[in-house]
Amino acid sequence: MEDLMLPAFNPNLKRVLKDFQSAAVRSLSGPSNYAPAWMEGADLTEYRKALLLTGGAGGLKKEAAAVGENKLSEQTTSREREAFFTPPPLPIQQMPLFMPMDASKSEKSETILEGETISCFVVGGEKRLCLPQILNTVLREVELPQINGVCDELHIFCSRCNSDQLNILKMSGVLPWSAPSCGLITKTDSERLCNALLHRGSSLERSREPPSRNSFKVYHECFGKCKGIFGPELYTNPHAKCIACFDCNGIFSPQKFVCHSHKALENRTCHWGFDSANWRSYLLIAKDQEGKDRAQNVLDSMKAKFDFTSCYKRKEVGYLFTYF
Repeated sequence: MEDLMLPAFNPNLKRVLKDFQSAAVRSLSGPSNYAPAWMEGADLTEYRKALLLTGGAGGLKKEAAAVGENKLSEQTTSREREAFFTPPPLPIQQMPLFMPMDASKSEKSETILEGETISCFVVGGEKRLCLPQILNTVLREVELPQINGVCDELHIFCSRCNSDQLNILKMSGVLPWSAPSCGLITKTDSERLCNALLHRGSSLERSREPPSRNSFKVYHECFGKCKGIFGPELYTNPHAKCIACFDCNGIFSPQKFVCHSHKALENRTCHWGFDSANWRSYLLIAKDQEGKDRAQNVLDSMKAKFDFTSCYKRKEVGYLFTYF
């Protein structure tokens, strides 16, 4: 077995270390500035050599610096680990867009609903109709529980008028002076409500005549879409029933057809800006048919008929809907 090589032992090392320990206790500056009294000449030289071998105070400083570096490295690693596992901060939320109050919401106007003149206020760009007036005129033959059931089915919600609007309705004779409040319903929702109560089910008139040679397919995308067959020869007056529904064979005027739908009623859709009087902007040519160009020309001619205000010629009327 090979002999282990032991390092050379300096006889002064033990005495130097012992003096270091005692000097560290008695001296504020530690052993680095302490020189024992018994060391002179060659002994002092040996002492300094031993000090270099042990590292002396410099070695202690280096060791302390190494320990500090290790702790700093551990802290840095800990911070990096925390940054890795910490979820990113939430994005900065944008402030809502504040618009000036609608100054026109207390200006009373009128609109036509199912042939009846209804008082309304324009709020946010859309007409809001007086609900009690609708119940007493357009829906006077319909029971209140049935009306409430359809409102729940179509998710129709009414707002209450403010004090200025209430006073205007009272002064104009629309409401009695004793009325404590008044509900307002948008023009879009009033069209949906009246169509569901008055123009759906067994009350529909069915088309008995087969389509003529000049008939073509049309459709609309309002309240869930619907397809039909338009008979140009039947359009003899503004309210003529000239469009037969594909699904139920019910026959409608163009203004009533754009409110009619079957499959997807879009009950959870926020509708805005619909007005059946603008049916010319909603009625479109179906693409799955021959002779689309000829049919488009006939439809354009039909839309120009009985357009006493020429609204369709001047501009296209918008209709928006949003899913939620």
